[in-house]
Amino acid sequence: MRRVASIALVVIALVVVPAVPSSAWRGHPSVFIGVGPVWSGPPYWYYPPPYYYYPPPPYYPPPPQVVVQPAPVIVEQLPQSYWYYCPSARAYFPTVPTCSEAWIKVAPQ
Repeated sequence: MRRVASIALVVIALVVVPAVPSSAWRGHPSVFIGVGPVWSGPPYWYYPPPYYYYPPPPYYPPPPQVVVQPAPVIVEQLPQSYWYYCPSARAYFPTVPTCSEAWIKVAPQ
């Protein structure tokens, strides 16, 4: 009986081994005892989906802010003009060209 069982086991092993595709042996060895088709993962023509790399969008720094300053307002200040009064002549400078006393500065009115 032992001899018949061992022969049957060898025959089953010879029948089953050719049924397993060679790609199944690449990943990991497995033992199958039974009748029927053997499938141990994706078929040999299966490829995983491609990995698409999307680079990050380019960085554009914000444009520099343009600050428009108004032109400075220039106010010309004319020198303060004075009238010169001569107390002895009781008149002002253009009318009296000379004065015997010191001229008195008077703000214009």
